[in-house]
Amino acid sequence: MWYNKYMAITKEELEKYASTISVERLLSFKQDDNDTIESLIARYQDNIRISQALYPELSTLEITLRNAIDTMLRTCFSNTWLEDEVKKQSILLDHEHDLLLCAYNDVKQTYPNDFTYGKVIANLTFGFWTNLCSKKYNAKIWTKKGAFKGVFINYPQGMQQQIHALSKRLRSIRNLRNRVFHYEPVFKKPLNTLKMYNEIMDILHYLPVDNAGIIQSTSTFLYVYNQLTALIKQQKT
Repeated sequence: MWYNKYMAITKEELEKYASTISVERLLSFKQDDNDTIESLIARYQDNIRISQALYPELSTLEITLRNAIDTMLRTCFSNTWLEDEVKKQSILLDHEHDLLLCAYNDVKQTYPNDFTYGKVIANLTFGFWTNLCSKKYNAKIWTKKGAFKGVFINYPQGMQQQIHALSKRLRSIRNLRNRVFHYEPVFKKPLNTLKMYNEIMDILHYLPVDNAGIIQSTSTFLYVYNQLTALIKQQKT
């Protein structure tokens, strides 16, 4: 049962916002039974603000990673690796090959007169690309000469170039990305949110340079984070 009679919030107060936010989503911002409806809504709004502030980093990472992997596969395998893979499964394992075929068929259906393989690349999910960055693709991809450095071009010298060292970090970022885009709480523990932001920036620094300066010109994360954490401290005093 979603309602706890010991809460400081009445059932009527929660139901007032049910059509806009949903009771279940609003209660996911609850921290203790003394929370008021105003504190839940404030946390909900803060969560939206911090999620918006993460968008430039998350979107730039997703696009840069997929383009870097595509470029590497063109170099290490074939300039037509994607077309070849659609016709005959060679590089991809079953799960990722199924995702490729779904993306391919979707683009074929959506753009029957303007189909390009670039649209297929763009249609593949972040999950697809992060799945490629895992130990299960060592033999298929990452042991090929130039593969690792072809993607993580700025990876620190002296550190072992092994994909499993990045795999877990990319999965954590993917989980954060999914939470952000599904409007789930990502700011319950602000220090954890800051840690994930730093993880995103670390991985971005390993990838090809953001020549368009997207993050530099659009990022507001640190400003919003500092503003919200200062407000939280103020409320506690």
